[in-house]
Amino acid sequence: MKKALTIILSLFLVSAMLFAGGPKETKAAENAAEDSGKTVLEIYWWGAAVRNDLTQKAIDLYMEINPDVQINAQFADWTGYWDKLSAMAAGGNMPDVVQMDYSYIEQYVAAGLLEGLNKYIESGALDTSKIPQSIIESGSVDGECYALSLGTNTTAMFYNKTLTDSLGIEVPVNPTFDELYDISQRVYDGTDGKVLTDFSFGALQSAQMVARDYGSDFFAELKAGDSTSAEKYFELVSWFRDAPFAVSPEQVAEVNLDDATQRLVIKGTTWNDYMMANQYVFMAEAADAAGFELGICNYPHNADATSVSWFLKPAMFFSVAESSDVKDEAIAFIDWFTNSKEANEILLGERGVPVNTEISEFVTPLVSEDTGIYFSYVNEVAVDAAPIDPPDPAGKGEVESYLNSTIEAVRYGDYTASEAAELLTERAEQILNAPQG
Repeated sequence: MKKALTIILSLFLVSAMLFAGGPKETKAAENAAEDSGKTVLEIYWWGAAVRNDLTQKAIDLYMEINPDVQINAQFADWTGYWDKLSAMAAGGNMPDVVQMDYSYIEQYVAAGLLEGLNKYIESGALDTSKIPQSIIESGSVDGECYALSLGTNTTAMFYNKTLTDSLGIEVPVNPTFDELYDISQRVYDGTDGKVLTDFSFGALQSAQMVARDYGSDFFAELKAGDSTSAEKYFELVSWFRDAPFAVSPEQVAEVNLDDATQRLVIKGTTWNDYMMANQYVFMAEAADAAGFELGICNYPHNADATSVSWFLKPAMFFSVAESSDVKDEAIAFIDWFTNSKEANEILLGERGVPVNTEISEFVTPLVSEDTGIYFSYVNEVAVDAAPIDPPDPAGKGEVESYLNSTIEAVRYGDYTASEAAELLTERAEQILNAPQG
């Protein structure tokens, strides 16, 4: 708990000045609403323009249905969101409803910042009767639910389906690394060496999935000083690095990965890419503009895997601040946002496949063709998906940073797989076992 509070308080010192002017407008609106006798509910989320517009439309409808409620909405991009939320938490003025991420839940729970939801679920105020228990558990800590998922997501590999079809190549739904290697060679040969392969596999995400291939947890291994999965991952990177079809580190470094039009698969440099599945929609639009159809399949896995590596990930959650004075209204809004057709007819699964199974069925015919492909892919993965790993531990960011720099060194040939694994494991073990108090 002390660790989490220290993090939040330290971030507040940096963030408070950045956002000092923001709350004045919100406070004025809150005072005006209170003067009119309305219940004031503050909601905060991260997201891009589409999410912000759709969420605001849903909020407007909620206020129309509930004229005694005034909702003050705030939003930010991913990085700015967490800085500002930390500042607000440290200042004791967290919004009533906050968007939460899987990797942050334990930190905020440990700091006593989130309201437990079990009593609202048990009373029926928060209706979860059409939501799988695994979804409830994904937002729980020690048996208490603190966050309700707003949609499910999973990992994916995107590829140029127009190209592979033209070469007579069928990409499996769940490819092995051996199959990926074979397809990459065929694409390279079939395009006279013009189209290469992205073999990054998503860095940390893929290293974790390599561990999951064998029923293990990547962070647990590193914390215990075990380099087994790290070495397997670096062996894969080294194997693809030495292939003639491998994209170079320089080509990767030149690309703005936050811009869909600059992704190597869209530019035609590679035939594949690795992202979270919910990004299929905007990537498919970019592919269409580039003149090809985008395919989607699972992350590759080791042919000798003993466990299923793929999983369903909560795309994001809504949580209620423990400090909120209007918890019942916050719960009522989350319940409506999750379970009502009216809200989801507006939202259309923008935050991921709806967790309410009836709502998911209702929304599917209403979404675009690309969104429907994404929904179908997630539902297919869900059939035999394994449980998700525990939330990332304290120190995850530092370990990931070191992993990325080590991968870069391996790609340039500076380290062998065993050397890289030894260096990473030694450093990660120190980070993950550092005192938390």
